Amino acid sequence: MQLSPKLAAKIISEVQDVVKEDIILVDINGIIISSTDESRIGSFHEGATIVIKSKQKLYIDQIKAQVLKGVKAGINMPIMFHNKVIGVIGITGEPKQVEPYADLIRRMTELIIQEAYYTERNEWEIRGIESYLYEWINASSVDKDFLERGFMLGIPVYDTHVCTLMELEIHTLNNYDIHRIQKEIIELFYSIFGKEKHFIVRWGQERFLVLKKMDASYKQNYFYSQLNDLKKRFENRYKSTLAIGIGKTACKHMINKSFKEAQKALKVARKNKGIVFYEDLILEIILEDIPSEMQKDFLKQTIHMMEKDQILIETLQHYMNNNQSIKKTAEEMNIHINTLHYRLNKIEELTGINPKTTEGIVIFYISLLLLNSLNR
Repeated sequence: MQLSPKLAAKIISEVQDVVKEDIILVDINGIIISSTDESRIGSFHEGATIVIKSKQKLYIDQIKAQVLKGVKAGINMPIMFHNKVIGVIGITGEPKQVEPYADLIRRMTELIIQEAYYTERNEWEIRGIESYLYEWINASSVDKDFLERGFMLGIPVYDTHVCTLMELEIHTLNNYDIHRIQKEIIELFYSIFGKEKHFIVRWGQERFLVLKKMDASYKQNYFYSQLNDLKKRFENRYKSTLAIGIGKTACKHMINKSFKEAQKALKVARKNKGIVFYEDLILEIILEDIPSEMQKDFLKQTIHMMEKDQILIETLQHYMNNNQSIKKTAEEMNIHINTLHYRLNKIEELTGINPKTTEGIVIFYISLLLLNSLNR
């Protein structure tokens, strides 16, 4: 662990309110890398080099201040990490008077450095896990050594899993808030699901990948209720939406198929901001694979031919919702049956497609799905 200028600046920012005197942080080369007096940054501090060699605090009175290069009266103390000196902290003033403050700030500094070290180490571990998962998802085959490497990283590679992707809508947040929310989401997830049968990891800034263990106790309804609880608690806390897509295939050793299914389910879930299981998708899966330009061309030949008369599109939607029942549709729209027949005939006249036939109703059903999808 090294005392970098960035970390030193953070430490100064944290501790400068404790005392009014000037504070400096010096690296192991004797160079001041951060100070409440910015004019001293980059200058050599001879007193710090003495502290680094002796590992003992150094009192600097007015006489020493005139002899040693780059110093002021005060006290210098070693900053220790794992029994090694990684830097020096100095405070100006009468040595005996500022010593209690200096010792307090030294302790605070060492705690901040320890926290930074463990945070950095945790980030490296997370990156290692993310890198492994990316490799695993894109692998066409795996061997025992590869699986053992994942096991050593704490990834439950020998269990049977189904993949789940969660996407947060946090575009307006800064990096600090995103990082904080990512950590809180993982904590929230484990508080609901527990750690025994689940594994979650960041998958980019706004996504999470969840490996759900599949065993005899798995029940889709219960898994859905847990996801829904997570979704509601997240949305209530952050006033933002959470979309969730769940794969179908239970995978052991190879998870790419389940991951791709979760991706497709998430694509649909993103549009309705809900929770979607891949196995519940039928027509939506086919439609999602159709290029957007082709979807727009299809709409131009169907629904868009009625765009000047929105009441016809609304009538068509009600007609679909009521399973093509003339009576129920008329009652729901509070119109006469003859009026409904007139509108359905008008739809056929404008589009050349009869909504009362099986072929026509299928075409309009697909059209309305595409229209709602594009509007979302």
